[in-house]
Order: sequence, then C-alpha cells, then structure tokens
Amino acid sequence: MAVTPFDPRLGLREQLACWHEVERAAAGHDDPGHPVPPAAVRCAELLAPRPDGSVRHWLACADGTPVGLAELFLSDRENLAWGFATVTVHPAHRRAGHGSALLAAARAAAAEAGRDTLVLDAAADSPGPAWAAALGARRVQRLWESEADLSVPVAPGDTAPPGYRLERWPDGVPEALLGAYAAAVDAMADSPDGGLGYVPAPNSPQHVRAVERHARQAGRQRRVVAAVHEGSGAVAGLTVLEYPSLAPELAHQEDTVVVPAHRGHGLGLWVKAEMLRWLAADGGAVRRIRTTTEPSNVPMLRINERLGFRRIRTREQWTLPV
Repeated sequence: MAVTPFDPRLGLREQLACWHEVERAAAGHDDPGHPVPPAAVRCAELLAPRPDGSVRHWLACADGTPVGLAELFLSDRENLAWGFATVTVHPAHRRAGHGSALLAAARAAAAEAGRDTLVLDAAADSPGPAWAAALGARRVQRLWESEADLSVPVAPGDTAPPGYRLERWPDGVPEALLGAYAAAVDAMADSPDGGLGYVPAPNSPQHVRAVERHARQAGRQRRVVAAVHEGSGAVAGLTVLEYPSLAPELAHQEDTVVVPAHRGHGLGLWVKAEMLRWLAADGGAVRRIRTTTEPSNVPMLRINERLGFRRIRTREQWTLPV
C-alpha cells in the first residue's frame, strides 16, 4: 500500500476519480441518508482555495486500487498550533492499517508545519472513536447532529419582534450592511464548544468577502437571513445556509448568531424560520437541512426542535498530540 500526496490543482482526472470513489463508497456505507453529490461538485470544492489557510491531500492505493484518503487543513488565521485532519477509508478495505498510514502522513505534515495538535472528527456510532483512542487521542467535544425534512410542515410560532426588520440575500452581503454583518459574526466567539478550546480570530469585512468568494468558487449557493435593529442599523442576529448549486437536495447550516445585546427577543427563531419560508417559496429544491449543535447550547436546541430538526447522530471531536 502506498500513500501519495495529491494536489487537485494539477487536474489529474484519474486521481480525482479515485478520490470521489472512496468518498462515495464511504458515504454510502456510513451515512446512507446523505446524498452523494456528483463528482463535479466535489472537484469544485477541492479546487477552491481556502480563504483562511491551506489544505493538503493524500491518496492511499493498494495494488492499484484506491483504498483511502486524508485531508489536513492548516489555518493561517486562528488556532495556529492545530491541524484539522480527516481520514476516510473505503469500507471494503478497512481494518488493514490504511487509515493509520494516512494519518501518519497528515501527522508528519502537521509537525513539519509547526503544529502540535491534530483535531479529528468521528461519528460516535462508527469505529472512529475506538481508533482515535487507540492512537492516544483524547475526546474533547460531542456535537449533536440533527436534520430537518422540509417536506414536513412545521408551525414555528415565531413573531416579528418590535424594532427589528428582516433582510435576506443570496451570495454576498449588501455593501450597506457589510460592516455590521462582520461585527455580528464575531458573536459566535461565545458559543459553547464543550472543552475543545477553539478560539476564533476577529472577523472583518475583508474576510467576509473572502468567505463569499470561496463559496462561489466551490460551487456552493450561500443564503443569509439577518435581523437588523431599526434604531441603530446593527445586524442583531443572522443565520447562514450553504448547499452545492449542482446538488441542492441537502443543505448545511452554517453560523446562527444573535448578538448578546439583542438576545431574549426571539431573533434566533425568527431568522431561522424565515430561512425555511424562503427555501419553500423557491420551489423546494432544498429538501433537507443538517446542523450540528453543542449539547449545552439549550436555546439553539429548542429552536431547532420547533423548526422540525430531529437528532440523527452524535459526532465527536478528538485531539491527538503531533
């Protein structure tokens, strides 16, 4: 078995096809309810340069057959001692040491980059946690993954709080709201993380534009609903959703934020309910939404329940010394 660095920018069609085949097989086995996007979707995501760091990739092959892959994300904005590693092994080739070989490559690259910790993610009901523990990793966080089926009607019971208005947009923040939006995103800094210790870097209008540009380059549609405080013009709350433009059936919830000074008015429920109404009005191309929530974030769990989200699994974050 050989582990080989893989650079998607070189456009090697055979390697891209191998990458997609491993991801397709693993997703079909581990998460059969998750639609596997077309190869073109994943190719666009692999090619889009990250606005917040770099990504390294490896392919593992045995006797000419692709058996696994690994990704290592190295942020250049925040948590500069960490690397974020993802290891995926084809279900037909598991328990043969391929995952450990791929992780060793990512671990060596992280050390070379001056990182001292790898962060790993695994579904709690998969072999991943036992594998991570055997490697010496430590579980530091659990996240509840939930999904909403948009074909099932819900009555969220949200009301428009006095003194606020809704704004919504696809793709890019209107220039008039850009500074206020960037400031509001910073409210994510106080979100519970279960002990992981993630420290986000301060946001900026420039970084907001870079994130939007990355979504476009990766072929993802981005939608935002924001609550604006009429008196000050501040963005008081917001919610962000993304999905592949070529495979919109499943969307992923990104940030949902309510600025501390504006909490207690129902803004979180209001903006998320408006997002569902917007998707329904657009013809229902998005059929499901997935989100992950820290179990201690009780207000967000309650909002999600009112919107029809149902828990489907638990994910775990593990840290491994490099």
